[in-house]
Amino acid sequence: MDYLEFFSLKEDPFKITPDLSYFYPSREHNEILTSLQYAIEQKEGFFLATGEPGTGKTTVLKVFIDDWKDKAEIALILTPRLSPEEFLLAVLEDLKVQVQERNKNEIIKAFRNFLLATSSKGKRVIIIVDEAQDLPDETLEELRLLSNLETEKEKLLQIVLIGQPELKNKLSLEHMRQLNQRMTVKAILMPLTMSETFDYVNYRLIKAGKGLPTFEEDAKRLIYKFSKGVPRLINLVASRSLMAAYIDGSKGINKKHVRYAIDHLTEGSEARVGLSDIVKYGLAAGLAIVIVVFGIIGYKYYFPANRALSTSEQHSSIPNKSKTYTSLKVNKNQEEFVRTVMVVVRSANLRPIPSLNSNPIASASRGTVLKVVEEHKDENGMNWYKTKLSDNSVCWIAKEVVKIME
Repeated sequence: MDYLEFFSLKEDPFKITPDLSYFYPSREHNEILTSLQYAIEQKEGFFLATGEPGTGKTTVLKVFIDDWKDKAEIALILTPRLSPEEFLLAVLEDLKVQVQERNKNEIIKAFRNFLLATSSKGKRVIIIVDEAQDLPDETLEELRLLSNLETEKEKLLQIVLIGQPELKNKLSLEHMRQLNQRMTVKAILMPLTMSETFDYVNYRLIKAGKGLPTFEEDAKRLIYKFSKGVPRLINLVASRSLMAAYIDGSKGINKKHVRYAIDHLTEGSEARVGLSDIVKYGLAAGLAIVIVVFGIIGYKYYFPANRALSTSEQHSSIPNKSKTYTSLKVNKNQEEFVRTVMVVVRSANLRPIPSLNSNPIASASRGTVLKVVEEHKDENGMNWYKTKLSDNSVCWIAKEVVKIME
């Protein structure tokens, strides 16, 4: 039984990937959408929205695009580090505009003809740039020039720039003043409040087919203190809290499970509950580092079924907290009693000793096959398997997250 089945959920309620069906309409998100709708309907030319990483900018874009996909021709640029010519060609390619010649005059002429033809049909043409803080200055200037494509009555093109706060700082520079003056509609996406965070957690559980998991009030309060209302961080810690409760065999998620999740995410760093104001705004950047670290760990340890995992390089540096459980070699007699198990949850932790209080040294994805050389029940009655890895080193995995293979 995997953890979704354990909690009677249809799918993971706290996926990090933006999903329209999980869009939570907070006050901030609704205000951004309303402002964006107004800018497009009134043909304001430019719309600018900024927000810290993880606040939901891309999700808002997905909601907007879904609403306008039948009413406008939309070019979505997700890789903005492009020269002016590359950017313009990427826009035309996304809009399916055919260009016979690749010189600048012919490209602009073809684009203007497309704008006029689309306008005559009563449709808008919208260029959307995500992560727009990465746009080179020359390309931003090209966007300003493109915004001059208009008739005597109206703008032919609407441009939406979405980015991190650095974008607003860049536009405030002296050499960007002409472009900045054209940003008639501006918005800032702020994190969720505490009450919205509580509601957000419940909302996503219900969307996933809420069965038995219940986050206690103290647990949700701790999630908010850690995340500061940033949806991406809420998803990360809530998802790992669910896994901690599953391994613990608990249908309810309490403060202990959230603390475990936070420790797992931050690996004991300063970025934990009670963050000072000095590091508050650096939390999102710290999260990006954590994601990269876990990506590297995932690359090193997540292998297809029927293959053993490699141990982390950290494994050999772990102190021997218990002579009984931290031995890194398996004797010959134990090898006679080897059995095989397969991981049945999305991600399972491998630990140096059979205890939830020990820091994981590796992870194993669903379908990974491991060799078991020993069993143990800890003082809380939880069962553990000692597993032998491909390099003959060993570690422990909870019995609840694997199944014995025949």
